[in-house]
Amino acid sequence: MPYTQMCIWFILGMTLKNKKWKRNFLLLGIFYLFFFSNRFIANEAMVMWEIPPAPIENLDTGYQVGIVLGGGMIDSEREPKDRIYLNRAIDRVNHAIFLYKKGMINKILLSGGSGRLLDNDLKEARGLFDYLIFSGVNEADILIEDSSRNTRENALYSKNVLEKNGLAGKKHLVFTSAFHLRRAMLCFRKVNLNVDGFSTDFRGDFKR
Repeated sequence: MPYTQMCIWFILGMTLKNKKWKRNFLLLGIFYLFFFSNRFIANEAMVMWEIPPAPIENLDTGYQVGIVLGGGMIDSEREPKDRIYLNRAIDRVNHAIFLYKKGMINKILLSGGSGRLLDNDLKEARGLFDYLIFSGVNEADILIEDSSRNTRENALYSKNVLEKNGLAGKKHLVFTSAFHLRRAMLCFRKVNLNVDGFSTDFRGDFKR
């Protein structure tokens, strides 16, 4: 994310001893600050990066599994614990459910473990399992991958689950945010899975 990069540039600019590199990183940080704090410019950059939504009627009909990447559940200690707390990224789960009910995907694979560095108790895929059941997805059509902690592991561990279920050679559809989809597709194709992408939870404003 640009904000994270900007912080890195400023930290490097303030801590490096080499004067040339100090100056270059500080200038880069200033550029990021002014560029991405401008709402119009930031939106245009986001729109250029995000993969735009495609009409559902244009999708292939032969997808075996909809692979939903984690990010839709809030990882917190929020009380009470008698419910699932969701965020804007739940859009990717809802679209997978929609296409499942339209018969365009046969199964849904929830991919996502814990994003925490120290506490691995929360398994996002396990938490979203109940959400799928509540939404009317048949339990037999739900696959779980709850060990991944980043996009590379999403792809690698999802492939393992697909192989165990005899589905690795089929064509699948990956659901994630439009901002994240380019990276996700590279990771999944790198492990030789036949996948297309489905953009969700957009951050850029596509209106013109």
